[in-house]
Amino acid sequence: MSSNRRFEYDKGPSLEDERPSAEDEGEADRNDGGNGTDGDGPTGSERPIAAVAPWKAGAVAGAGAFAIAVGVLYHLVATMDAVGRYGQAGPGRLVMTGLSTLANHGATIERGGEPIETAIAATGIGLATQLTALVPAVVLLAAGYLLGRHVRLETRRDGALAVGALVLTYTASTVALGAIARWTPGDPSRPDQAETIAAALDLATVVSIGRTALVFAGIGGIVATLPQLLEAGPIDLVDDGD
Repeated sequence: MSSNRRFEYDKGPSLEDERPSAEDEGEADRNDGGNGTDGDGPTGSERPIAAVAPWKAGAVAGAGAFAIAVGVLYHLVATMDAVGRYGQAGPGRLVMTGLSTLANHGATIERGGEPIETAIAATGIGLATQLTALVPAVVLLAAGYLLGRHVRLETRRDGALAVGALVLTYTASTVALGAIARWTPGDPSRPDQAETIAAALDLATVVSIGRTALVFAGIGGIVATLPQLLEAGPIDLVDDGD
């Protein structure tokens, strides 16, 4: 006599039961702050955030902004020099770039200690134009925007440290460039009659450069943090007790 044995196996829970529902996924996203990552990863907009000291980030941004601004102005100077704008007796490209950089930050250009009232030296060489004047502004706007967008600034103090370091580094670098950007036209055999063209490195120049960096970098930083301020919601100015 044969017996048919029936074996039953525990198949476990169904895959459909283990699959998370859309509501569960949405709840998990809300619990994670809407970004799906921890605090060190990218945010919901997938933008990278650098977790570095604010003053270090500001110093790097200031040095980078200075290098880019000088690089762009050097390119413009080299272009004008290539077409004979400066002539054979003009200054070198590096000197001309330094004078142009200071002039486009509002520094006074002097010849023999006397201010040159216009932005054109006696030789007819232009130090500042409508185009070159925009270079520092655009570069500082971009530097402030990137600083506020991709650096973790959790408090107002962090923001102040970052912008302050940017302004300090940018101002110090520009003033140092002005100290070496000097040109003495004329006959080399008669140095007693030569007059040096250079930027006036006084307090007014330092304030002018610092103000330019602070204003445009600050605007860029405000624009970068504006979406976060809008996400925080409007401020209720009405008292609930009324």
